[in-house]
Amino acid sequence: MAEKYGEVPQKWTKKWWEYFWDYYKWHVIITFVALLITAVTVVQCVTREKFDAHIVYAGHTKYAEETIANIETSFAEHMTDIDGNGEKKAKLHNILFMDTAGSAEFDSAMQAKLDVTFLDDCTFIYLMDKFEAEIYANRDSAEDNFMHVEDFAPDSTGEIITSQNGTGYAISLENSTFLKENNIYCEDLYLLIRNNYKTDEENIQAHKDALDIAKILVK
Repeated sequence: MAEKYGEVPQKWTKKWWEYFWDYYKWHVIITFVALLITAVTVVQCVTREKFDAHIVYAGHTKYAEETIANIETSFAEHMTDIDGNGEKKAKLHNILFMDTAGSAEFDSAMQAKLDVTFLDDCTFIYLMDKFEAEIYANRDSAEDNFMHVEDFAPDSTGEIITSQNGTGYAISLENSTFLKENNIYCEDLYLLIRNNYKTDEENIQAHKDALDIAKILVK
């Protein structure tokens, strides 16, 4: 019996396995790798920890793990169990800038990472230091990305960072009772709330939660 790759030995014999491996090893390897990638992806999707909301910190202060945990836990208490799994969980994404000699490429990567978060689901609370808040308040895209302070903190007396046309996008949390009670550094911390353009229930609820938290933070 003959085929494209020469004479085929009798199936399942030692010579047949040698023949099979000689001619089909790359098929086997590629198939195995594809199956492995698929399996890993499925496992990650199934076991990946889920969060009801995401908080972004962008600045130059390196928060300790304990502080990060305080932010996630204290904020989650005022959120909705959006995914309905019986737990209210928040995730802080810590985007740390260096602004030191030789850190230009690193900071550029962090900037790109921060920009990508504007497309993420259930990500509406942004905490920034004054340096970053001023940059984002004066970007041309500020109007599209962020709510006006007067729309989420109309009665607050905290310092407001405005754009060149006078629109306020960030408000100081330096005097936030909530943050101080939870031992969260707030001396150089500003709050921005991202606009929501999505119409699904999860994002609508997450945005409402963000507005509720904003009211608590600015007191």
